[in-house]
Amino acid sequence: MKIRFFALAVLLAASATSYSQLPPKPNPGGDPLPITPDPGPGDDNNQGEHNNPKSPILVPEVYLNGNVLTFDEALEGTTVQLLDEDDNVVFSDFIEENQTSIVFPATLFGSYKLLIVCSDITFYCEIQL
Repeated sequence: MKIRFFALAVLLAASATSYSQLPPKPNPGGDPLPITPDPGPGDDNNQGEHNNPKSPILVPEVYLNGNVLTFDEALEGTTVQLLDEDDNVVFSDFIEENQTSIVFPATLFGSYKLLIVCSDITFYCEIQL
């Protein structure tokens, strides 16, 4: 019994040690943007189709440094859009394989709504360029 307990303790200690030695994620420029899932179409109580997902929604970490938008991981197959104050799309780009950043045109400046469309879930936040 003591041998089993000792083996289990050694295994748990080894697991904790190896996990704590993982390198930290790079920080490409400040805190992540406060993006949230868009609730989708709904009634006056804002009960959209994505409010009660069957599994947790993994929100990607996205950073903005100047006019460069950087993702914490490749978001292959994702569409990124900027909407102006009238909800007109003023920029749109499709994320290719292994792409982890987008450079917005220097001609865009001011406040925009950032949309990140991942399959059937849309994330959004307000940004300032």
